[in-house]
Amino acid sequence: MDYPKGLDPYTARQHLLHHTYSPLISIQSSLNSDILFQSILNNNDISTLQIFKPYGNNARYSIPNQSFKITNSQLITKSYPSFPVRFEPSLPELLSVYNTSSSSISQSNSSTTTTTSTSTTTNINNSTTPSGGQPLNQLFSISSLEVLLKHLSLTSHDKELYLAFYNKIITSNKIVPFETFNHPIAQIFIVDFENDSIESLRKMIVEFRNFSFPKFFQIDDLLIHTFILYDSNKFSTNDLFNFQNQIRSTLNINSSIIPIIQPLSNDSLVKLSIIENSTIEEDLQRIALQEQSSNSIPSTNYIQIPKSIDSIIRNKLFEFINKYLIPHMQTKIRLWDDQRLQPKKSITGRIFSVSRKLFNNNNNSNNNNNNNSDSNLNNSSNSNINSGSFNYNEHYYHKSSSEQIIRKLADWSLILKDFKYAYSTYDLIKKDYTNDRAWVYVASIQEMCIVSLLLAQTQEGNINTIDKNTLRRIRHDIIEPYIDNLSYTFKSRLNIKTYSLRTIIIIIELLLCISTAFNVSWFFNDLVERYLRKLIDEFDNHLSSSTPQAIRAVLFERLGYTLGKCTYISEVNLHYLNIDKFNQEKLPKSEKDEPENEEGYYHNPYKLNPTTSTSVTGLTRFRKSSIWYLLSIKQWIDLKRIKQIQYLLGNIRLIYNIDSLDNINNINNINWYDRNDLLLGFVKRYINEYETTTTSTA
Repeated sequence: MDYPKGLDPYTARQHLLHHTYSPLISIQSSLNSDILFQSILNNNDISTLQIFKPYGNNARYSIPNQSFKITNSQLITKSYPSFPVRFEPSLPELLSVYNTSSSSISQSNSSTTTTTSTSTTTNINNSTTPSGGQPLNQLFSISSLEVLLKHLSLTSHDKELYLAFYNKIITSNKIVPFETFNHPIAQIFIVDFENDSIESLRKMIVEFRNFSFPKFFQIDDLLIHTFILYDSNKFSTNDLFNFQNQIRSTLNINSSIIPIIQPLSNDSLVKLSIIENSTIEEDLQRIALQEQSSNSIPSTNYIQIPKSIDSIIRNKLFEFINKYLIPHMQTKIRLWDDQRLQPKKSITGRIFSVSRKLFNNNNNSNNNNNNNSDSNLNNSSNSNINSGSFNYNEHYYHKSSSEQIIRKLADWSLILKDFKYAYSTYDLIKKDYTNDRAWVYVASIQEMCIVSLLLAQTQEGNINTIDKNTLRRIRHDIIEPYIDNLSYTFKSRLNIKTYSLRTIIIIIELLLCISTAFNVSWFFNDLVERYLRKLIDEFDNHLSSSTPQAIRAVLFERLGYTLGKCTYISEVNLHYLNIDKFNQEKLPKSEKDEPENEEGYYHNPYKLNPTTSTSVTGLTRFRKSSIWYLLSIKQWIDLKRIKQIQYLLGNIRLIYNIDSLDNINNINNINWYDRNDLLLGFVKRYINEYETTTTSTA
């Protein structure tokens, strides 16, 4: 039954795998390749990255009979209709943001520690780790998210608005040490065959390799590749093959050729979204530039590309992913599994791990007894880098340590949809993080344990029946304690509560997925409701609770959807929820009913007649769902978003009569909930006034 209407949890699951748990590929293009695309598209403001970025969503921009074959850890090969990737700016550009924030934080810490001894003591006591490490940055700005959501609500409505809110929370390209999903897996250099030479390509690669990478990032794990753009009308394929062989022999990297031809006059155009996989900051910057633009032609959120070039790019990217990217990831996973994971699982590896932990703990206890805390902290952090232990000052494991490599192994396995193997790997390495008191890694790994477990349970082809004992273990042994621990760590220990907010909203959608897959909404309903109300409280604490909020409105809406989908009805009796028969139909009178005109018979006009929903009375949560929808409508009224109000009114029609707007001012013809002092009556009168004003204006 498609009631209430809202975002399908499986759609949210697909967007999660696309925007968060997908390979990140950084692109660095030459100036000549940008000029080539600009001349073909007649757009001097376009870049090569903007053209390639939408094609990362190969579920939307696909080719006929598209199929990606992936072999998991059990050597079982499966085919998937799509394998999305994320195209982002060059790796040095992404890392420059991290380096800038780290240097500014370290400078602020050094300035505060040189003031007085009292301020130094206070700084250590309020630090994010027991060792007084540097504070971490928030994942996103809540205030910016609210501004963006209010702007989007001007043009978007219905379920697309919550989807936009969800996408912006889970989309990020920030590189952090404790999770590797935003660590690029491949680096692509794009050159123009006609104007770029091997020497210019070599210079680009040398400058890239000479960049100062963080100590937690392993550049040797990158897949280096080259895209060669050329005009097929000017050059033959033999020339391109010779150029490819020279690149392979000189620079030892593979390359792919992409023919770019001048489109014909009658060639049709394809629209590409330039806001695909964009972050909150990128959207706000784009909106600000559009508002400040003085051009008479309004800016759009898409570009047009000739269909012939569109088809070539789709096929070449499909070939690159199948031929280079997926095999590269599978080879690395097998290597890390043999060299790092299996020795850790063995008895010898466990004994060595315990002895190393004891040795490091003894060193840390001796260092804590010294009075010169600053110098000892720096010395211990340097020694920890060399030994592979956790660096408490900068919150990372060294790139060559087993802890960092195994975390990347688990993340890449999840990207390749091997969820069960990823969960077992996360669960194994979690113990080492806990022993090292690497709290940011512990919180992140607890999040991924829940995510990988729920993704495995909701994977297509693996959905079977599930018993109550398994549900209890998932909820009481994993989800609830892990959420409590990571929320405390992110919020209280590390002061980065936006990571906790992202985790909670991801878990909510995955819980709705498993509820839909196994028809167990009654089991997780109270948990999802609790987490949604927790999100509302967290956003209210940051924003002003007295002013209308778009974030609060969409969360109220999701609460209504969650409760509306909660049923205590078995699959055999789900046909009783037929919405066509359920909607306020009255039961026919029996022959034994007394006639209304009989003498001495009293007819009560306010008597509530039974409806066809009596068979499922008490087994649904439609009334509670309607209350949350009304609270969401109240927020949208304050924000004056009439389209969203009209959409949400359709989700309460089973409980309230929303069609009686004509006679609402006649007190004898209205229902009890249409009174002036009740919320629904206020909503109906607001819509009447709006329609009257619109009609008179027209």
